[in-house]
Amino acid sequence: MAFIDIAYKVLIPLIAACVGAILAFRYQRTTELKRDKRFIIQSLMMYRNVGVQELDWIKALNAIDIVFHNDKKVRELYHSFLAQTTVPLYSNGQWVETFNKMLHETTLCTEYSNVSIHDIRDFYAPNILELHYPNMNKESKPPKTSEDDVPQTNS
Repeated sequence: MAFIDIAYKVLIPLIAACVGAILAFRYQRTTELKRDKRFIIQSLMMYRNVGVQELDWIKALNAIDIVFHNDKKVRELYHSFLAQTTVPLYSNGQWVETFNKMLHETTLCTEYSNVSIHDIRDFYAPNILELHYPNMNKESKPPKTSEDDVPQTNS
């Protein structure tokens, strides 16, 4: 009888508190990951036509590997994008379409899954914006590419 009293008074509340703490930790972790993904998507969308000229855009790109660590397709597109932004590949403009595909893939991993690739390619960029961003990406349509433009990976 004494063991049952101890179980009711001590063990059950202790176990309930531990289970509650574990569930709260998991919920908080999931919520923070969703928030981080939203931040990246929002930053990349806001500055998709000016890109590297904005610090938040650079920060968002650099966080992709850690925030989307479970999303293989996003990470593959991200690393393709990085490869395409190096000389001499940068000049062919293929990185723009890879960026758009990567951004679309990130939206599919979140509650923004209704955002289409067309929505990503289409942005507002008045001419006056060139005063702030003289090197602004003016292309809203993907460039034509060939198989030779895509970097080969050694597997």
